[in-house]
Amino acid sequence: MVCYDEFGPMELRPIHGTGWFPKKKPARLRTTYSRKCGTEQLLAFYDVHADCLQGVVRKRKTAKDILPAFKRLRACYPSDTRIFLIMDNLSVHKQKDIAGFMEDNNMEAVWTPTYSSWLNAIEAHFCSLKKFVLSNSDDMSHDERRKRIGRYLTWRNREHSARDCPLARFRRIKLEVH
Repeated sequence: MVCYDEFGPMELRPIHGTGWFPKKKPARLRTTYSRKCGTEQLLAFYDVHADCLQGVVRKRKTAKDILPAFKRLRACYPSDTRIFLIMDNLSVHKQKDIAGFMEDNNMEAVWTPTYSSWLNAIEAHFCSLKKFVLSNSDDMSHDERRKRIGRYLTWRNREHSARDCPLARFRRIKLEVH
């Protein structure tokens, strides 16, 4: 049983947080008026039984971006293992190519009720991701932010003893481009 959801949009801007700062001279965040770097989405998977969280960052959350992430997920588990993928009712998730891929590859979608995506177990992990990675940050590039997200996922899975989970291989899998 694997939960899937998108976290974002994440844009390059200073994000407020809390911290220990001198009373008279608090840390200041720069102002941003032009945001020309765009946004990104974290396409994340959470293996419920192994308590393993993994993901990949993409510019958008279209079917063209989601399908390779689903292929990487399928490559983590043996082909005879049925994957129940819990996700919300976003229209992109129901497109023909994604539905066809899931049907052909022993995967089944389990939809959360409309306006109830909070029932998806992965939502609780986004709060920690935001607190530990994004709060009190001022990333200058998307690469910098992606590295910090990757380090957090590695640390989180190590702390939860999820190294032996098949999903832990997610970021190491390279797919062939056709």
